[in-house]
Amino acid sequence: MNDRSLRVLEQYELELISTRRGRGSWIFETSQGLRILSDYSGSENRALFQNCVMDRVREGGYANVDRILPNKEGLLVSKDWEEHRYVVKEWYTGHECDTSNEVEILAAVQNLARLHRLMRLKEDSVYPEISIAEASDDRKKKSDKTEMIADSDVGMANGEDASGTTVEMTPADEMANTEGESPSVRVPSIEIFRRNYTAQPPLMELHAWNAQLRKIRSFVRTRPRKSAFERSFLECFERYFAEALEAERQLTDISERLEALRTAQSGMVCHGDYSHHHILMRGYEVATTNFDNCRFDFQVNDLYHFMRKILEKHDWNTRLGMRMVETYDRIRTLSGVERRLLFVRMLYPEKFRKLAASYYSSNKAWISRQYMEKLEKINRQEMARQAFMKRL
Repeated sequence: MNDRSLRVLEQYELELISTRRGRGSWIFETSQGLRILSDYSGSENRALFQNCVMDRVREGGYANVDRILPNKEGLLVSKDWEEHRYVVKEWYTGHECDTSNEVEILAAVQNLARLHRLMRLKEDSVYPEISIAEASDDRKKKSDKTEMIADSDVGMANGEDASGTTVEMTPADEMANTEGESPSVRVPSIEIFRRNYTAQPPLMELHAWNAQLRKIRSFVRTRPRKSAFERSFLECFERYFAEALEAERQLTDISERLEALRTAQSGMVCHGDYSHHHILMRGYEVATTNFDNCRFDFQVNDLYHFMRKILEKHDWNTRLGMRMVETYDRIRTLSGVERRLLFVRMLYPEKFRKLAASYYSSNKAWISRQYMEKLEKINRQEMARQAFMKRL
């Protein structure tokens, strides 16, 4: 983000006092408080969905979330002369959660559990209305992106954000035609939100990932001259792939219970990218940021993603892992099927799959030494990971 992007602030009723650079953003002090200007890849509808979730959280007494501010025209997303998208959010001082500090890690888990108790959009609440025509345009962009991903090998382009893939349900324009209404009719946004921002079922996700792993294995096998990484990859592939298939099998066994849970937890929203980077701590205060990937999903997936990244940094420390689960459960009780889903998620060798996907999409003429180093680390931690799995 360059200095010229600051001209976007002319679209806001803000009195600037000082500015400084952040990570890919501008942070500035105003007479109304601390604010941040950052790039935004989503639509106006996506920003509206985020703010509805933020409002719900604040109604529950949790104030420290980065709500998006409207510009002078009342829009949440602003554009510059080159049509680049930006948003201005409320911001907070503090340091990122220290992943080497167990006290801060457990505080972040407590924070997540408190958030989850509040992150639920209710059917009977009043939400802004959205034009079906606007929703259709939003859906077309998402559909085009989905087709691009499908054309490039079963979700290969998803990378770290693969879990954020949304399910495209009945198109909004088809809904309008079914009801015999014009495309410009306005409908309650909760209907549009549910159709656009619902994560795909976990079984569908794992099935796609396993198809991806099969494809990568076939590709590596056909390589005439294999690198040291490719040889090591094939040597350990069957062990990790067996875990992947077992995770898919266990998920199939509980698919009906998960569907019942989805119905029972209708309206539940997860953060979608809960990590130490998005948790700001200042004394006893905690602020949670970057809800750009929030969506309707099983909230235990947030806990899984945070735990996996922390435990990888701590060589899958069983004591720490169990303390994280217990800390969360004290504030927001995990049901039996949620615990089972957490176990299945932990069982799946996601780090191995991501390394394989990264290799597959890289330049094969020169394979970085980092791939071998990462594979060695995964293999080195596998025994500790299995020990944690048994305890879990």
